Amino acid sequence: MTLAFYETVARLLREGRAVAVATVVGSRGSTPRGAGSRMIVAADGETLFSVGGGAFEALVVADARAALEEGRGFEKEYRFVESGDGAVGMVCGGSARVLFEVVRPPARLLVFGAGHVGREVARLAAHLGFEVTVADDRPAQLDPRRFPSGARLLRVASDFSGTLPAVPDGAYVAIVTRCHRTDLAALRHVAGAAAAYVGVIGSRRKVAVLKERAAGLGVPGAALERLRAPIGLPIGAETPEEIAVSIVAEIIQVRNSGGGAEKGARGRPRRVATVTPIRGRTRPRLPGRGA
Repeated sequence: MTLAFYETVARLLREGRAVAVATVVGSRGSTPRGAGSRMIVAADGETLFSVGGGAFEALVVADARAALEEGRGFEKEYRFVESGDGAVGMVCGGSARVLFEVVRPPARLLVFGAGHVGREVARLAAHLGFEVTVADDRPAQLDPRRFPSGARLLRVASDFSGTLPAVPDGAYVAIVTRCHRTDLAALRHVAGAAAAYVGVIGSRRKVAVLKERAAGLGVPGAALERLRAPIGLPIGAETPEEIAVSIVAEIIQVRNSGGGAEKGARGRPRRVATVTPIRGRTRPRLPGRGA
């Protein structure tokens, strides 16, 4: 397949559009095109490239859109006859087998705070295929050498006001800034967005104060109810690297559960981690074990 094909897929993914790739993986007899022919179908029905045109391609497009709706790929055989199972309504007499693959853009993660924890979250998430944006007000903390290649680094105002990165629908947000004041500013910015996940680092006391102040500034109660705070899964993490693992693990849990169920596999309530300062660090602790 030509480089233009892969460049087109990459362009659509950068635009945030999911696509289905239809590939002829086998053919027998007389068919419009042979094995290796491909086309791209977007969710809105836009098509690029071709597997042969006509009635056959119209059926492939419909099946590609169905694959996008279902969120999974499959294989299907098309017979170039007028009737019967898999019939295309043509008289060529051959058959073709098509593989449908669903390709989605990388999940987007916004990290507010480029300190020790923010950097480790960015590194781990990038390694796992997330498209990472990091915002901070300190130029020294945004040194590109500290972050994975491809991470987008944004310097913001000292009070996290003004130009903050937009939050795309379905994005994941980790708020791990240097103090509660900037955490609050970041939370107010993302509160009205249709994010899939918003988490804030801090102790239970800090989180309670943060929610109270956010509510007083007009942040909707529904947004505060969805807030993952304290952030991360309760794995007993202590170092920035371990805390990053707990945060990214919770994000993956939410992503893979289609929104993040509050109960585990056996129906038990989800145990939420708290984060308590210890000797200048933060350590997630389980509920019922102190502040």
